Amino acid sequence: MKMKPFSRGLPLILALLAIFFSGCLSRSQTPRFYNLSAIEKDQVAVKSASPAQNAIIGIGPLKLADYLETSQIVTRTSDNQVAKAEYDRWVGSFKDEFLNVLADNIGFLLPTDQIQLYPWRQSVPIDYQVTVDVVRCDGRLGEAAWLESRWSIFTGPEKKLVKTMRSSICEPVTGANYSDLVAAQSRALARLSQEIAEAINKAGKN
Repeated sequence: MKMKPFSRGLPLILALLAIFFSGCLSRSQTPRFYNLSAIEKDQVAVKSASPAQNAIIGIGPLKLADYLETSQIVTRTSDNQVAKAEYDRWVGSFKDEFLNVLADNIGFLLPTDQIQLYPWRQSVPIDYQVTVDVVRCDGRLGEAAWLESRWSIFTGPEKKLVKTMRSSICEPVTGANYSDLVAAQSRALARLSQEIAEAINKAGKN
């Protein structure tokens, strides 16, 4: 029995339709980009007299855990498993984003506008240097965001170590979207910034 021409061409037609619809689907999934946000000025208490008045503060170097060196937003699916979002990404380098927002926050929290980002010129007389090692920065949608880090403060040209701490911060995620997760991560970074600013104030009083 001879196969009709239409029947012989049906597999090819179905294959072409599958390619067409898969192409339409992939084009509809455009990437979404996010950035961390700094503390709002109206959220900062009035700055009182501080040992860090007009101090030159150096932020960095900053080190990230290897799994965070990606443009994709990382979530935690279990205690021992992470996932990288396919279409939800940081607008630029996450490391640069983290460093810049940390610097902005500390500049808002302390009575100084003299914030330097690592690396700075050797001729800059840094009064306080803050180094940060980010161990964890991820979360679960609709649950919580975690920020764990080790950080140190050094003073003067001799880089005298005055403080070393480990911070473990958890912020609730108020919704099931990546924008809610990023907002919680921004709040966690604000809390870390407050801890560091308080430590700088105390270091100046010693």
